[in-house]
Amino acid sequence: MKKKFPLKYTLLAISIIATTLLFPETGYLSAKKSDVTNKKYKHYEAVLKDVDFKTMKGKSFENKDFSKGVVILNFWASWCRPCLEEFPSLVNLRKKYKTDKLKIITVNSDEENIKKNIKRITKKYNLNFDIVSDKDGILTDRFMVSAIPVSIIYYNGKVIEESQGAKDFYSEEFQETIEKMLK
Repeated sequence: MKKKFPLKYTLLAISIIATTLLFPETGYLSAKKSDVTNKKYKHYEAVLKDVDFKTMKGKSFENKDFSKGVVILNFWASWCRPCLEEFPSLVNLRKKYKTDKLKIITVNSDEENIKKNIKRITKKYNLNFDIVSDKDGILTDRFMVSAIPVSIIYYNGKVIEESQGAKDFYSEEFQETIEKMLK
C-alpha cells in the first residue's frame, strides 16, 4: 500500500497538468480577466473618441488628434505623492520625444484651489506637457478612475496599456516601446 500511495498522487498530478496543457481554455479566471480587460480597454477607446479636452492654457484636442501616434493620458492630483513621483519621468519623456506623434495629457482632479495647485506643481516640477482641470470629476468618472495615479496609454487610438500606481515613463523598457511606436 505504501508503494501505491505516492504513485496514485503522481498520476493524478500528471493528469491535471496534461489536462491543463491540452485544454488551456479551461483556465476560467484568466479568461474572465482577459474579457474584463478587453471591455475596459474598449470603453477607454470609446470615451477618448467622445471626450473633449481643453487644457489650462486653452488648447483643445479633437478626436483626430488621438487617432495617430501615442497618447499618454495620466490622472493625478496635487496631494497624491505617487502622482508627483511620476512627473520627472514624464518631463524627461517629453523632452526626449518632442514630436507631435507623442501627446502627454494629464488630468488633474483637485477639488479646491485647483488653478493655484496646478501652477505650484507646474513650477516645482517644470511640467512641459498639457494639463486638463477636472474639478468636477467628469473626466475621472467617464474613464472610471477610482484611484490615482492612473495612466492609459494609447497607440493609434487603441489602448496598449493601463498603469495603476506610480510608473517610470523614462525607464529603458518604456522608451523602447515608445520608440517602436514612433517610427
